[in-house]
Amino acid sequence: MSEVLRPFNARFGTDTPFRPVTVRAIYEDADAGTVVVLWDGAGVTVTGATYANTYAWFLTFRDGKVVDATAFFDSIAFNDLWRIDVDAVEGAVEP
Repeated sequence: MSEVLRPFNARFGTDTPFRPVTVRAIYEDADAGTVVVLWDGAGVTVTGATYANTYAWFLTFRDGKVVDATAFFDSIAFNDLWRIDVDAVEGAVEP
C-alpha cells in the first residue's frame, strides 16, 4: 500500500493534501463480507493544479480487517497526476 500512497501523496502540497470531499454511497453485502464505497476526493498538487477524482472502492473484510481491495477511478485524471515530476518541483516532499 505504501508503494502507491507515498508517491501519490508526494504530488500534493502539505497545506492542501488529497482527501475525501464527498462520500456518495456505501453499500454492504454482509454475507460476502464486502463493502463498496463510492466517493469523491480532491487536493491541490505541488504544481498548483487541482486534482479531483471519483473512486469506487470494493473492500472485502475478514475478522474486521480488510483482506482484499480493488479501486476504480478516472484513469486519465490519475495518469495526469502521475506525470508530475516531484523531483523537479521545488519544495515537494520526496516519496
